[in-house]
Amino acid sequence: MMQSVLLVAVSVLATWFIMRWFRSKPPAAKALSHEEQEIGRAKDIGTQLDGARDRASRVEIERNKLALAKAVKAALWVTESRLNFAAPELLKLAQLWGGQAKSAGKKWKPPEGVTQIEGADDPKSPWAAWIFNDHHWRIEGQTNPSIVPEELEEEISTCRVLLDQEVVLDMTISSKDRQVMWIDALTVGPWVSDLLTFAGAQKYDAQTLSSDKSARQNQKRADNIHWS
Repeated sequence: MMQSVLLVAVSVLATWFIMRWFRSKPPAAKALSHEEQEIGRAKDIGTQLDGARDRASRVEIERNKLALAKAVKAALWVTESRLNFAAPELLKLAQLWGGQAKSAGKKWKPPEGVTQIEGADDPKSPWAAWIFNDHHWRIEGQTNPSIVPEELEEEISTCRVLLDQEVVLDMTISSKDRQVMWIDALTVGPWVSDLLTFAGAQKYDAQTLSSDKSARQNQKRADNIHWS
């Protein structure tokens, strides 16, 4: 009798453990169809692409920050060196040289050491070229309406300096106050001091000539004034 009771108890416990094990076992994974497998792969690829795009976007943002910092540094350097004034002022004088050299009846001498003068005194796109100290110089200008919305009525000018056919400066400035808007190209070198020195000498000569002419005109007026 006792053995029968123990056998029943053992059978009940064994049945309970087996049922518990079956209940705790996770259900067998359902086999995915071909379409479901493709959908899963597509989701995985999409997740990978999103991650790649995010990483590329962060890299691009950092690259743009560095590029902007470099452009700002160049604009500040050009402003501090006064190239935004010197180059356009030199062009304003040099663009007249070609016409002055060809004008009949005028005794005009080019600046000392300057040869092979070319240029065009065009209001919108002037340019001038010459040889000085065995180097070929060329300065080009271009005036356009501003593309900045809040400054639509203000004109901007581009000014390019080429030394021996190589662009060493390409800047965009405000036509009104010569403020540097942006720099498209800049190669710093000895040409900077050469251009500043040459431009300063030409400006001084032009001012001296203008002063002398004004003095002669004033004297002529004075000679025609007689007091009784």
